[in-house]
Amino acid sequence: MRGIAGLINKYALPDIVKGSAATLALFLAYIMLMLAGPLFGIFSPFPVLFYTVKSGRGVGVASVVVVTFVLVAVSPAGALFYFFQCGLFSLLLAVFLARGNGVARTIASTVAINLLVIMVFAASFGLWQGINPDSLVQKEIRDAVVQTEAYYLEHGIAAGDIESLKQGLKSAAELVGKTYPALFVVCLGAIAGLNLMLLKRFSHLLPQQLNFGEFSRFRNPEKLIWVMIVSGFALLIHEDMVTRAALNILVVTLSLYFVQGLSIVGHFFTRFSLPRFVKLILYVLLVVQPYLMIVVVLIGLFDLWCDFRAPKKQENL
Repeated sequence: MRGIAGLINKYALPDIVKGSAATLALFLAYIMLMLAGPLFGIFSPFPVLFYTVKSGRGVGVASVVVVTFVLVAVSPAGALFYFFQCGLFSLLLAVFLARGNGVARTIASTVAINLLVIMVFAASFGLWQGINPDSLVQKEIRDAVVQTEAYYLEHGIAAGDIESLKQGLKSAAELVGKTYPALFVVCLGAIAGLNLMLLKRFSHLLPQQLNFGEFSRFRNPEKLIWVMIVSGFALLIHEDMVTRAALNILVVTLSLYFVQGLSIVGHFFTRFSLPRFVKLILYVLLVVQPYLMIVVVLIGLFDLWCDFRAPKKQENL
């Protein structure tokens, strides 16, 4: 027993402390900083993910419990937010990756289970409080629009642009109100992918080899095209529930083809040996520019027929 206790004190406890402290620092920066906060929030799951893979599930669970209890003392709502967005999320990523699953399957399994847990909690909380979770989300979206409008009005927007601003915000609010489930799924998938990408950078510090694969070889299942086609035609049905479901499925599907398009772009970046900083700049442009995003989606979509990454056959002359 003393040997086991000594082993825990010597190896597990420092990892628990480091994982908890790093996660807590990142998450507090996320909720306190306005501009840089989202960047810290994206990588808040990473410390627990890293130390769970490195030292075992016990270390990961202990780190999540420590961070959650510390946040309860600061903000119970923040603790709940952390547990669902980072804590459970990082543990699931570590468990599925350690089982030998590929990155795509790890992300899909993690997002699906995390989303299911959140839905069950939201439904239970709604029944307990007698509120509709969807109505609560819609209210938050409307409040965010009102705050955004007030911000621009306070900072001297031109009188002629006020109506355009209001109309644009109204349209954006309607779209987000209908697609927030899909947007949440896409955000979870993106956060998972970025954290696994960072974990790959530190994989030399891990005691085991993990199946990261090559992002430049990522390809969606061919049958996914039928999901996109059916959801697109379903938008023609003038029924609110059907339209919302189809729109959410379409957003997730197009996001998957965007990822496939990025993998194709990454393949050519590697093929032409572009410097790392140039790759980073180009990736940022592809993600933040709407028209370039559409081009990337089309590249991922037409890869089904064109197979852009296939080796070129040399003709005998």
